Amino acid sequence: MNNNSKTALLLSNYAQRMERYFYAFEKHNICLLHSHFDKYDEKTLPVEPPNIIVVDLTETKAYTVEHENIVKLIRAQYPMHTIPVLALLKSVIDEMSEQFDSILLQPIHADQIAMRANSLIRLSQMQREITLRLHTLSQNFNEVPPLPQLGDKHRFSILFIGKATPKFMVIINALQDKNVSVVAAFTSFTAFDYLYEKNFDAVVMNGLGTIELAYSITETMRKNAKLYHVPALLLVDKKTFDDCDTVYKVGMNDIIDTSVSLDEISARILEQANFHRTHKHLKHRFQTLGSVTVIDQETGLFNQHFFNAHMRRVSDVYSKLGKPVTLALIRFTSKTPQDKLTESAFKQIGSMIRNLVRMEDTPARLDANIFAIAFMGHTVAQLKPVHERLSSILKCAIIAHPETGAPMQMNMEITFNALTEQIQRSNVA
Repeated sequence: MNNNSKTALLLSNYAQRMERYFYAFEKHNICLLHSHFDKYDEKTLPVEPPNIIVVDLTETKAYTVEHENIVKLIRAQYPMHTIPVLALLKSVIDEMSEQFDSILLQPIHADQIAMRANSLIRLSQMQREITLRLHTLSQNFNEVPPLPQLGDKHRFSILFIGKATPKFMVIINALQDKNVSVVAAFTSFTAFDYLYEKNFDAVVMNGLGTIELAYSITETMRKNAKLYHVPALLLVDKKTFDDCDTVYKVGMNDIIDTSVSLDEISARILEQANFHRTHKHLKHRFQTLGSVTVIDQETGLFNQHFFNAHMRRVSDVYSKLGKPVTLALIRFTSKTPQDKLTESAFKQIGSMIRNLVRMEDTPARLDANIFAIAFMGHTVAQLKPVHERLSSILKCAIIAHPETGAPMQMNMEITFNALTEQIQRSNVA
């Protein structure tokens, strides 16, 4: 086992693919473990539960009861953990849809598998944190917030970008026949207008001619917070296109060969759109949790009362799961005693902290000038890059004085410690 914070268990009979799979997962900081379906032995399972199970069925005639039982046996070995299952399939089979948490259809690039595994692991972490926050709100604050349903009956909205070639238009028409809302942008100017003004479940780009525009748009999307998670798909003719590595390197999510059936093309597009919408729903759930009782009104972060109660619950649950929890404490003081930091300054600081952490991390204001962030499932060592990033951004941040507009001079101290150590030192619990 390496020092990666995430692990994936791949169930497959195709050992010849292992090298490229291992390399792709390693790039995404996931340690890949392999088990043969035909030689499965539960005694060889890792002691620590994997974060995800990947089931490779791309060369299997059918998903049999034997396959299903092996997945169930593996999950049963880790009863306290909810482990998502990603299936790699030859084609969509409706009756199998409920067997897996997500699917990818052949042909599948190794980077594409690793990216989807990474996303599923994060969704699982988000769902666990939502559940814990709901328990804290209910049991400690007598709050039961209404949650939006994950199901969404609204039509998927897809943006198509590129020249109106015949094949391109046929695919657009096929999706419209499936009650999908399709917007077509035939130039880069209109494409960016749509991307910044509207919300889409997926973006499909025409790569049947030149693909430079598709690369440029995707790279721009991956640098924009609003568009970062929106899936980007590229339509190509696989007879003349073979630069798959570059496609995934720039941040695209899938490559679709236009020579396959319209049903398969539609399925690949809508699968990506559906996965993205699931992520959006979970994000919305996070944003709806908490009333004025648990939220610090100046910063929008959780207050000390919620943080203390929640950390006791988190400590107990993660201790039983055998997973680490790390707390960061951040203290701000003015460099000039006569120029005290104002609530306006702390409001700006709180906003920055909220935008710097992930949805599943828990940021809070513990005192007027003391903030905390809880990182679940990560050790202090694993969070070293996060420590460096937070320190760099917060130390360089310019906080404007509310009256003069002049930059306020601040000192910042930031420490990362394991949960039990930090509780003893900061007395937050």
